[in-house]
Amino acid sequence: MSNPQSEAITLLNSVLNDLFRGSPDIKSVLRRCAHICQILGWLQQLTLFQNELNGYSDKVELPWYRKSIRGRTEWLVTGGIYTVIESVIENGHSIEKEQPRYTEMDVLAGIDWVISAAQSGYVKGTGRKSSKYIKLRNKEIETEEVNTYDKHVFETIITNIENVAFNFASNSYAVLRYGDALQDVWQTYRAKVEEQLIPIGFANHLDAIRIGLNSNNPQEWRNAMWSCRDVFHDLAKYLWRDRRETYEYLPGQGENGKLRVTESDYINRLGAYLHQKGIVGTTQAYLRAEMERIYQSISTLNELDSKAHSEVTLLDVRTAAIGTYTILGELVTRTDMNPITEYCNLQVSKMPEQ
Repeated sequence: MSNPQSEAITLLNSVLNDLFRGSPDIKSVLRRCAHICQILGWLQQLTLFQNELNGYSDKVELPWYRKSIRGRTEWLVTGGIYTVIESVIENGHSIEKEQPRYTEMDVLAGIDWVISAAQSGYVKGTGRKSSKYIKLRNKEIETEEVNTYDKHVFETIITNIENVAFNFASNSYAVLRYGDALQDVWQTYRAKVEEQLIPIGFANHLDAIRIGLNSNNPQEWRNAMWSCRDVFHDLAKYLWRDRRETYEYLPGQGENGKLRVTESDYINRLGAYLHQKGIVGTTQAYLRAEMERIYQSISTLNELDSKAHSEVTLLDVRTAAIGTYTILGELVTRTDMNPITEYCNLQVSKMPEQ
């Protein structure tokens, strides 16, 4: 008999395979994700997938991708000869077309309704009716005001649900399948990072990350995510003290096509710091790209949490912390952590590829 973890790994693998192939049965994907959460006791994630399957209560905060879906308000002809009459109206016989008016709604319905709306759109009457006179036909035509939502807005909701399911499945698979190895990597990097960064004033960031990882409080998870982001900013400020706005020895979008290293360009500053410390070639490019990926991922999650109330989860914090400590570990391992006060020409063309 398989244990819950091995059963979950098998299910996660099937979910990922379906999502990789494209056009998955999203209802089946959500059911499997919910079952995974059920057997592992992941109650917060279980609630999310159950809400996506069955619909959200009006007392529950909606994910950002279900909020303020845009449609248009228009008048439609009612009656059995709908097509003929509307053709007459469209030809302009005594009726002026109105300027488009827009409306919005929140989508609380479960996945079955969303799938149906993604196939044909959704039209809902406002309850207002009117009569319009057509001179050509010498009759009044009854019209009804409706809010119309095209199918593509619901297709977008499904795409975002697929992205949520993929991120959950990918992160969960890595944690469950390679948990022991990740734990070893985490402990190794954590020891190196804390040994180097605590003495130079980064204890507050590292404490916030540690507290968040060991907490069930969503606010402490948020604090940990902000610290994962801010540690890059503050470390760049500490390590890069040259006052020039560009770094001459790497390309970028600054003046004369050089790398901008102003105070707001945190990742560029860390990339220039690595370059000055002799980390060049593919290693330097990889670390810069990885820092950018982690930074943007964390910033996106924080922005969604603060503006759209799409809550950060403990799984998000774990993933961000592992990535953050991996990069910090590479920095403290590969450099002396002494700040650059004034950069110089390294003649990098003569340096070996790292």
